[in-house]
Amino acid sequence: MRNFLVGIMIILSPVFVRAADGLYTAKLVRLTNDVLFRRTGSSDWGKAGPLMDLFTRDTVYTMAASRAEIRFRTGELLALAPNTLIVLRPPGKKEADAEMVAGELLGRRTRIITRNAVILPKTADAEFSARLKEDLTTVVRVTRGVAEVEAQGKKVEVRKGYYTEVKPDMAPSPPVELPARPKTGPQAAVAVPDGAPPAADAEPPPVTEYDFLPPDALDSVETHTGYRLQVAKDRDFGVIVLDGTYGISERPDLEKLLQPGDYYMRAAKIDLLGYKGKFSAPKRIRI
Repeated sequence: MRNFLVGIMIILSPVFVRAADGLYTAKLVRLTNDVLFRRTGSSDWGKAGPLMDLFTRDTVYTMAASRAEIRFRTGELLALAPNTLIVLRPPGKKEADAEMVAGELLGRRTRIITRNAVILPKTADAEFSARLKEDLTTVVRVTRGVAEVEAQGKKVEVRKGYYTEVKPDMAPSPPVELPARPKTGPQAAVAVPDGAPPAADAEPPPVTEYDFLPPDALDSVETHTGYRLQVAKDRDFGVIVLDGTYGISERPDLEKLLQPGDYYMRAAKIDLLGYKGKFSAPKRIRI
């Protein structure tokens, strides 16, 4: 009798019913600071926790200075920037993993609906960012592969390195190449071949912030918020004289921050979720 009652309780469990109906959708694999969630059919918000299960029609909201990473059971990935609100696999929305109501996200192989556009990955490696501006314009930037953007019955294919905008009640704009990245950095900082003595009269090309980022940062710079920069007097970074975090397009004026001399510099990119990657190999510079 006891086993029978336990079986009935399991069958009546809402979570079990969802899983049995195939409504289990995704898992919240990483989060920082305050991330809220709301179950479908509920008006109450709760505080999300790491590795929690998410279901069809659940809502996730990242508050200010908060980020979240969601992995669907089929492998697609979503990274949510601060102040982003999404609904997972909304019913009746064909070809969608999530609907973005506000904010900005990074999608890998993910199908997204915004207030006025549908974004579909066209290649297996498709990676893009989508941002909903205050005027409800959707901006889609593709950083890997190819994505298709549809609105008002019109479709455009956006390839790596291009972006499109979808204004309210309008078709997507023709894809435009993303702005060129800065080619020069602080003129006072110049690269010196590792292990070579500094030459007093040599004028190597100026170093940029991208020169010392990990190589793959150039392929996904639009998906990263910044980088952490360290400068030391020694190659082993035992005596660090500068340790700062900067936006991806910021270029610190090393001439003002450091005394004249020879240094070693390294950096690590910071992704959309605020997680820091590995430091690059040390590069010798002269101020």
